[in-house]
Amino acid sequence: MKRTNESGRSMVEMLGVLAIIGVLSVGGIAGYTMAMNRYRSNEIIDMANKLAVVAFSARETYAAMHNGDSNGFTPPSLTTSGLYTSDKINGATFTALTNPASFFTDTECTDVADTTESARSVKMEINFDTENVCKAAASTLGTTCASNKVTFCSRSS
Repeated sequence: MKRTNESGRSMVEMLGVLAIIGVLSVGGIAGYTMAMNRYRSNEIIDMANKLAVVAFSARETYAAMHNGDSNGFTPPSLTTSGLYTSDKINGATFTALTNPASFFTDTECTDVADTTESARSVKMEINFDTENVCKAAASTLGTTCASNKVTFCSRSS
């Protein structure tokens, strides 16, 4: 009887390699998802900053045209400002844009560094469709995500 040496991999070795590949894949997918949520939230925050700049400029122009009186001014929406074609961006809706009383505030507005000062600022609420994107935006702004909603403050420069 002649013995032959067989070469190759055993079933246990193959299952071990597949298990390692599976664990690495799950970690990669989780990392990718977190990165995409952070990207979406940063895009939304950037759009909110742009809208705040447009709103300040429009309000100052309105006040200049009405002898310094900004009463009756309606803040622009994303569509009327020309920044975006709808009032919804990446699953986020800017809700306080249609209420001038809550949109502009000349009183206290807490910023990212948790310092409160009396300054002219834009204060808006952003509603998120996805809780994870809301949490990523809240983390970036240094605030909390309550009921998929983040309050955003932007000061005039």
